[in-house]
Amino acid sequence: MPIKENYKRQALEKVERLGRALEEAILLALEQRDPEDLEFGISYEFESPKVESLWKEAVEENNYMEVVFTEIMEHHDGAYLKATFRNSTERYFADRYVSVRSSGRVE
Repeated sequence: MPIKENYKRQALEKVERLGRALEEAILLALEQRDPEDLEFGISYEFESPKVESLWKEAVEENNYMEVVFTEIMEHHDGAYLKATFRNSTERYFADRYVSVRSSGRVE
């Protein structure tokens, strides 16, 4: 069943909003650092209710994503399906990885 273009556009707009919010937070943090510290690298962690809600909306609860990679592997104890789903715009992308194990054999 084809995906409606409007539905796809809404999903990508969510990724754009999240990307802009993260970019804004990171740029603000970098402006507050001593440039010499940046030469050696920094560790940065922050909490933001706004970014958290945008993350849930754009990645965790977003049910439109394109499949960009699939792999099926058969092992002695069953089969594994690995898939990567992605929403991407020109500047930002969101990935979700899924791994499923089955105790059956692949024929």
